[in-house]
Amino acid sequence: MRKSRPSCKTIAEAAGVSRMTVSMALRDHPRVAPQTRERIKRIAEEQGYTPDPNLTELMRYLRKRDISKEEPVIAILNGHRKPLSELGNSSLQVRKGAVERAEHLGFKTKDFWLHEPGMRLQRIVQILQARGIHGLVVLPVGGLDDVFSLPQKDFMGVATCGVAARLGFNQVHPHFYQAMHVGISNLTERGFERIGFCLTDGEDIRSNHLYLSYLLWHQKNIPESNRIPPLLKDQIGRNQLIDWVKAERPDVVLSPNSQHYHWLNEAGFDIPNDISFAALAPGIETDGEIAQVRVGYRKIGATAIDVLKTKLAHEQLGPTDNPVVTLIRGEWNEGSSVRKARKTVAA
Repeated sequence: MRKSRPSCKTIAEAAGVSRMTVSMALRDHPRVAPQTRERIKRIAEEQGYTPDPNLTELMRYLRKRDISKEEPVIAILNGHRKPLSELGNSSLQVRKGAVERAEHLGFKTKDFWLHEPGMRLQRIVQILQARGIHGLVVLPVGGLDDVFSLPQKDFMGVATCGVAARLGFNQVHPHFYQAMHVGISNLTERGFERIGFCLTDGEDIRSNHLYLSYLLWHQKNIPESNRIPPLLKDQIGRNQLIDWVKAERPDVVLSPNSQHYHWLNEAGFDIPNDISFAALAPGIETDGEIAQVRVGYRKIGATAIDVLKTKLAHEQLGPTDNPVVTLIRGEWNEGSSVRKARKTVAA
């Protein structure tokens, strides 16, 4: 006969108490007499009982909900110098993914802008503490100047970009190196030999220099004549892009900025016949026209909430000695901006 799996029910039957008493005893609840707690724990050990972590997390969450009678709130922090309405599409997609996932899990979200006129970081901390908000999601920041210092003992946070890793929070952000690999490998498989790469200084910093790291590795493994110096500037203007393309004559341009595709079109280039174009983790994802490597910014926001939910359920507040880093992989999406692979002719 198959032996029953140890559970609160089997322990309760052996101890002659209710399942509620067993649950309370295993949590060292003071309402259960010490002698009874020890006896129940001894029976649980003899039966080989181990708690279901998912059920434990759910019950802890439900008990906290029952005590507060309010939906828990997660703060979404904007560290940019500009308000939410002026952020780039990638940041807005991260926020949307976070809000949707939070609502699905029963959380409310509240936006906070660290540079709101008349607002200081200390004031925001006071508001969060007064409202009992412990969970934070930090939207992607523009650069190192946007990284702020936050007292962590009362909070658990998740940063959604590599730069914000300096906060010491857990992180969820694109797998930059892998995304670059996906872009370049798909282009080389289609027969492109001279791949031109465009990147602003800010984009380089936000990728932790991993885009350029992969490019350097790639260029070390191709003929020197095909190694095109990347267009790397603080800001890349239309004329700078066109001048660089005319001077370096790439077969294809790979860039995080989809606007570069339109500039090439406006300059009279026949895409993809004269030159091809592919977008690398663009903020605006399109279907059919622009070939691109997508990282799923909404997925980044949703995953940040999942990471945060687990930590909050276990009441893990305060600094994280070894932050968890979750990388979201890129995927290649076909588009008419890249010509089809050349067919090889059999000898």
